[in-house]
This record gives sequence, structure tokens and C-alpha cells, in this order.
Amino acid sequence: MISVQNIWVFISVAFLTYFLLSWVYKRLEIVNLENALVVRNGIRLLNLKHSLGIVLFGVLFYMLMPDLRYLITTIEIPRLQILLPFIAVLGLCAWISWTSANRTNHFSESESYHNKSEAWAYFSIRFTFLFCYEFFFRGVLLFALLETFDLAFAIACCTLAYLIIHLFDSKKEIIGTIPFGIVLCLLAYETQTVWYVFILHLTLSAVYEISIFYHQTLKT
Repeated sequence: MISVQNIWVFISVAFLTYFLLSWVYKRLEIVNLENALVVRNGIRLLNLKHSLGIVLFGVLFYMLMPDLRYLITTIEIPRLQILLPFIAVLGLCAWISWTSANRTNHFSESESYHNKSEAWAYFSIRFTFLFCYEFFFRGVLLFALLETFDLAFAIACCTLAYLIIHLFDSKKEIIGTIPFGIVLCLLAYETQTVWYVFILHLTLSAVYEISIFYHQTLKT
């Protein structure tokens, strides 16, 4: 059984490694899918980043922390007081992503270097990464903090870490990490699984990115 001190070392190393990786991609001007589509080999580079994220946030901690695997292997229908707000937030995420994608597509005039054939590989890796990402932030980090601190402090720390990892994104996305991060932490705590937070994050990402991907690649 790995010690608590060593777990925090691994958490810190994984977080800092991905943060530095994000900084490198910022320098390469491949922060997100929109940027990657207009850069040669952009999708391949983004796939590489997400693949490394899968290892850092998912595989590593699944191996190191077997006591938290229940967050992945367990999923139950939550009580009505949780389920109804979840459905409402899910619908809100889909609407926000759809309207944002339509706005971006309307004003976008960039030509893509990529085509639709790359969609399966990209989205398979991307969605797997999001699951591992949620396992790390709303699983490993949150529940490791809860072993020492109360819920409010644990959520505050998780949300701060979530904000920091998004520092290279747009100002709107950085601001959005605060309410979204708090909601995801509360949902993970109440449901004792990462599946519901993953579904929310997946909806927010998938509706937007699939629309952007197909709009940009269809133009070419």
C-alpha cells in the first residue's frame, strides 16, 4: 500500500507535468481543437497530449490507488434531489455548448488542414481523456483531500487546481471553471462515482467539439 506522502508526490508530479505540457502547447498555439484544426499535424499533436493525459491522470492512479477504483466501477441512480438538478445541468451544458459552437462556426473563416477521417481517432482519445481527467480531479484529488480536510476546503482546493490547469485557455473558459468545478465536485461527492461528472463534462465538450470539427472539415 503506497503511503499518503507518496500519493501526494505523484499527484503533484502528474499535475505539474500536464501543466507544463499545456504551456508547451500554448507556445505551439495548439490550445484546443479550434487551433489544432488550422495547424498541420495539429490533431496528431493534440492526440498525443490527450494520450499522455490518459496515462498521467487515469492509468497511473488506477494502478496506485486501488481503494478509489470504486469511483469507476460503481454507478447507481442517485436520489431524486440529486438526479433532477443533474438532468437540468446536463441540459444547460448541452445548450451552452450548442449556442457557443454555432456562434464560433458563424464567425469562423479558417480553412482546416484535416478531414473527417480523423474524427474517430480524435474523439475516442479525447473522450477517454475526459474520463481520466475527471477521475483525477473529482476522484483522486477530491477524495484524497477529504481524508484530511472538510468538504468545503477540499472543493475549494480542487476548483483552484482545475482553474490553474485551464490558465492557458480563454478568459471565458477560465472564469467558467469556478462554478462548473464546484458543481462537479459536489456531484462526485454526492454520487460517490465519477460517471455523472464525466457525463456532464462529456456533454459540454462533445456537443461543442463535434460541431466545430465537422463544420471546419466539411469546408475543406
